[in-house]
Amino acid sequence: MKKIFTAILLLISVKNFAQEAGLQIEHGATWQQILDKAKKENKFILLDAYASWCGPCKWMAKEVFPKKEIGEALNPYFISAKIDMEKGEGIELAKKYNVRSYPTYLYFDSNGNLVHRGLGSMPAEDFIKVCKAALDPNQQYVSQREKYLSGKKDSAFLRQFATVAADAQDSLAQPVLSEFLHSANNELTPANIQLIHYLTSSLHDPGFAIMQNNADKFIAVIGKENYNNTLEELVWNEAKRAGKKGEDKAAFRKVIAQYLPGKENILSAEYELSLLKRAGNWSGYLPKAEKFANDFAQNDWERLNEIANNFLENYSTKDALLKAKKISLRSVEVKPNYVNLLTTAQIFQKMKDKVNAKKYADKAFEITAINTDERAEVDEFIKSLK
Repeated sequence: MKKIFTAILLLISVKNFAQEAGLQIEHGATWQQILDKAKKENKFILLDAYASWCGPCKWMAKEVFPKKEIGEALNPYFISAKIDMEKGEGIELAKKYNVRSYPTYLYFDSNGNLVHRGLGSMPAEDFIKVCKAALDPNQQYVSQREKYLSGKKDSAFLRQFATVAADAQDSLAQPVLSEFLHSANNELTPANIQLIHYLTSSLHDPGFAIMQNNADKFIAVIGKENYNNTLEELVWNEAKRAGKKGEDKAAFRKVIAQYLPGKENILSAEYELSLLKRAGNWSGYLPKAEKFANDFAQNDWERLNEIANNFLENYSTKDALLKAKKISLRSVEVKPNYVNLLTTAQIFQKMKDKVNAKKYADKAFEITAINTDERAEVDEFIKSLK
């Protein structure tokens, strides 16, 4: 009995150490309690503004926040909290701080004043940089915004603030980019092309027309696949707004036809899948996703992998898993990489085929670089098979 009790204590200690090693998050606390604790301990606040359905939010929670280096870099300086922006007091916080995309990171000083913002999923190293910028008055979004509004307009500052404003979802980002380009005589240097590409998030941004009118220059810097994917994403987002969450599918198709003629069928079909997924209509999703894979995605490893992964996460029947396996193996055939090899391994695991699960996991391990998050994830999966 004593040995069992000791073992239980050891397991609890290991679990607590794992939790403490990463980002220490205040669970169950109200926003006012977070504010009070930050003031009492004289710490900044890191608020992870998320939504329950957000994939990148889940990825950050699983792959980044638990890392030891995250805890070491951030816990001494921040009181950290997670609040769902679509529930409870999160709804008012989202309105007050203009949270429109997830995940958004809001940074407050110890008095509860917003000083910085960040956006999106990112590796641990990049997340630490964003958080450290929140501690530095010279890099904080709010202080840089005040400098800009006070008349600071030199070229180097405009370049820096354009990126900070974009990450903060500030409407100033686009006029600042235009000012910077004017100060740089609209030169499309590789660095300026990278900046335009990073900051362009809408068809209505000045960068979209620049990208369209200088396709060859952009492709030379960011690559053809990246360029095409960016244009498709920008048009897709505009079409989604026109589609009004599925209420006007004809409007969605019209936008696609205007900007990406020839892609109306594939993107309209993909839009249907996105609506079914968002609604959680998995009985409707499966047959349409299988048809989409056969009709449109036989040579598109990313789309095939996404469908296979959705099957993996949302179905358990033998028939659905067999379909997932077929689609995932086709993705690997088109272009084997860490992502689809691991998806395939996970499908085999769910089918209780450990031999093939390890086979594809080993392949994924072989092509990942040493000391990367990707290799660590694959290694963790392989250990789970034992």
